[in-house]
Amino acid sequence: MPATTNVEAKPSNGKQIDRTALEARLVRELDGGRAALPILPHVAAQAIRFANDPNSDLRKLAEMVEADPPIAARLLAVANSVIYTRAVRVSSTRLAIIRLGLEGTRDLLFQVVYASSTVGLPRYQDLVIRSFRRSVLCGVAARLVSDKMRYRFEYDYLCGLLHDIGEARIYRILANYKEAIDPALLEDLVTRYHRRAGAELAIAWGLPEPIIETCAHHHDDPEKASRLVKMVMMADVLVAMLERRQAVASMAAAVATLAPSAAEGPTSADGATPASPPATLPSSTEAEMATALDGAPGPTDAGAALGPTSAIWPTSLTDPSGAPEPTSATWPKENDAPANRAPSSSSALPVVAAPVVATAPAAANTETSAEPTPEDRDAADFARLATLGMDRELADTILVKLDEAIADLPV
Repeated sequence: MPATTNVEAKPSNGKQIDRTALEARLVRELDGGRAALPILPHVAAQAIRFANDPNSDLRKLAEMVEADPPIAARLLAVANSVIYTRAVRVSSTRLAIIRLGLEGTRDLLFQVVYASSTVGLPRYQDLVIRSFRRSVLCGVAARLVSDKMRYRFEYDYLCGLLHDIGEARIYRILANYKEAIDPALLEDLVTRYHRRAGAELAIAWGLPEPIIETCAHHHDDPEKASRLVKMVMMADVLVAMLERRQAVASMAAAVATLAPSAAEGPTSADGATPASPPATLPSSTEAEMATALDGAPGPTDAGAALGPTSAIWPTSLTDPSGAPEPTSATWPKENDAPANRAPSSSSALPVVAAPVVATAPAAANTETSAEPTPEDRDAADFARLATLGMDRELADTILVKLDEAIADLPV
């Protein structure tokens, strides 16, 4: 579920591209079959073969990994992250592979390859990195779901990790267009075409069929989805819930840091507390809260995220929606009475020279227009998990383990 907050959309010529023309151009590039297709390193391709061969030689795999220094360095760094170390660090690629096992090495090699494909974009770099980090967490969640639901799929981690890899491909294609792309249109195109883009990439890389299936079908009707695809759907929902809860917790912590200073207030030499204007958020706290909101997903619908494309975001920095036009009856006229004029005895009401402050009309039905609370969104996601076959108790258990894993996410 791509996000569009903080989207860089500043092309060199500033020209806005037509939606129909943009989509047609994107489809033509995808139809060509080679647009933004990163080459799969030889060591990653061989890792799949090694993992499926019970007679594989770990030493040979280590030699192949070491032949690609950037991949070897990253694999060693990830293998030494807290989630894998058990408090004992390894100093060689061979020891890292022994610790991880063939399947674990295969999975992390693809994670490293995926990470390398997220850099070097002229635009949308932050969105691609966010998509990648979320994909790593989905890989961890998919493995937890596979284990707790007793699925035991061979490629559970890779299915969770790579199911949204098409997002990075679409962003890379669109980032090379010189024209400006509206953030809402950008999100829509990524949402609608990332499945196709991801499945084509998985096929080009020669990945196993289960991974291709999850790339292509993870947004299908849950009732018709296979258990493998449902596993990825569950992982998606659980990650969205965890990220939302963390964003809310970050906001609450930021607000809590203001409470003591705001309550105490400054004191004068005689001990009295002088009157002062209301406390404002420090700029650093504002940035932290903005970052927390920025990363917070909406409900399961990607388009409901709070941001410049949402219905409640201000479209003007001058007047609120519904403010009177300069020609309306509530706007001050050139011949209006001067300010502070005392009312005459014959006047029933004082003359007001200042313009009337207009506010947006209240919603007719507050129940339907109110923004869903985090509790409402959690309830909707628990209901969706139930339709996929996961009860609330198991979901809470996996969320706890996922929260522990994210503390040292190996990205």
